[in-house]
Amino acid sequence: MLIEIAETHPPQFGKKVATVIAKGGDKFEIWPEKLTDLRVGAKYDVDVAEREYSGRTIRKITKATPANSVAHPTTNGSAPAAATGPGEAEFVATVLAALIRAGEVKNDKAQLFHTTNMLRGLWGATFGGQHRNGGASEAGFAPR
Repeated sequence: MLIEIAETHPPQFGKKVATVIAKGGDKFEIWPEKLTDLRVGAKYDVDVAEREYSGRTIRKITKATPANSVAHPTTNGSAPAAATGPGEAEFVATVLAALIRAGEVKNDKAQLFHTTNMLRGLWGATFGGQHRNGGASEAGFAPR
């Protein structure tokens, strides 16, 4: 099944699965660790498992492959897409999800925004440190 992702949502408090909403309004469950690979605005060929719960059909994405082998994230139309280095998005998503699950970060736009930017800065100052971004290499630290 080919879908274009309109929205993604982390697991709600006390829940284990995240939510993907496709363009057109179709709703899917997905494990949070798989959600980190999906980008809003991108098209994916997805494998879906269906189950019945309380008279409703619940659909869960079990596998997602970028359509045409390339995922192109979109923006709000005025801001350019954020450029990230290899591994940065995975680092931020994994740590942010862990903080949400632990209750350290609430599902609040301001707190999510602040924490995401803090994690991006942490990545740039450590693992992704480069001379041009003021990271660990410029500060005189060498990776071990």
